[in-house]
Amino acid sequence: MRTLFLWIILLLMVPLPRAAACDVCGCANSGAYFGLLPQSHKSLAGVRYQRMRFVTHGDSKVLRTEEHFNIGEFYTRFFPVKRVQVMAFVPFRADKQVTSAGVKRQAGLGDITVLANYNLFNTFMDSESDRTFNHTLLVGGGVKLPTGKFRFDENNVLQVANANFQLGTGSVDFIVNAFYTINKDQWGLAANVSRKFNTTNSEDYRFGNQFYGTVDIYRSIEMGKLTVTPAVGVYAEHAGRGIQRGEALEITGGKLANATAGITLFSDKWTIGITGQKPIAQRSASGHVVAKERLLVQLGFLF
Repeated sequence: MRTLFLWIILLLMVPLPRAAACDVCGCANSGAYFGLLPQSHKSLAGVRYQRMRFVTHGDSKVLRTEEHFNIGEFYTRFFPVKRVQVMAFVPFRADKQVTSAGVKRQAGLGDITVLANYNLFNTFMDSESDRTFNHTLLVGGGVKLPTGKFRFDENNVLQVANANFQLGTGSVDFIVNAFYTINKDQWGLAANVSRKFNTTNSEDYRFGNQFYGTVDIYRSIEMGKLTVTPAVGVYAEHAGRGIQRGEALEITGGKLANATAGITLFSDKWTIGITGQKPIAQRSASGHVVAKERLLVQLGFLF
C-alpha cells in the first residue's frame, strides 16, 4: 500500500483573562493540533478528543488556579470542486476550574470553524510518473463562528468572571493559512502557518490576534495493509493583548513553544492516532499562566 502524503493542520489555541489569564491558552479562544491526516485526495469524517491544562499563580496557596479543558470534536474534510478542500470542525467542551474556594464547571457547544484551501500544486495528483520528491501546497483561510457561549456576570460569585473561561469568544473571527508537505520515499516533512484575526464581541471584548505554526518530520512504515507513521516536531504560537472597552489589557497575550510527538495508523478506510505536546518555552499573561502537557486522540474514516 502506498501512502500518498500526509500533512498537518493546526489552527489556533488560546484564551484570555481578566483576573490573570492569557491569550495563549486552551479556553474560549482555543484551537487545536490536528496531527497527520492521510490521503488528502479522499474525503474524511471523524471525531477527536483534546485535553489541555493550565496553572495560574502556581506558587500561591491562596491564588493558585488550575483550569482543565476537555474538547470533543466532530471534523470533516471534503472536496466540492477539484483542488478545493473544505474542512469543518464542531467542538463540544467540558471545562473545569479548581481554586482554593472550590470547583466551577461549564459544558456545551464551542465555536464552529470552517476552512477552505486551494491546492496550488500537488505532485501526487499532477504527475503519473514516479518522482524522487513529492510535495503539495495549499493556501486559503476560513471563519470561526460565535456558536459557543460568551456571557458572564462579574458580580456573580458562582460564575468564572473571566473572558478566558468561556465556551466561545462571542465574535466572528477570520483565519488565513498555508500548508506545505514534502516527502521522499518513507520520510516526510509537514509545515503549517496560520494567522487569526479576532473581532470585537457584543460585550466590547476582543481577544488578541494570533499567529501559530507547526513543523513535523515523519516516517511512514508499511506493515501489511497498515501504514504506521511516527512523527516529531515543534508547535509555536504568539498572541497579542486582549482589548476591553477600547483599552489593552496588561496581563494578556504571550508566546508558547511545544515539542510534539505522536504515532498514527492509516489504512485505506480509516486512521487513528495519538499526539502529545510538552512545553519547552513559554511566557503567557506576563508569566502568571503556565501551560502544561497536552494530549490529542483522533479517529477518522475515509470515503
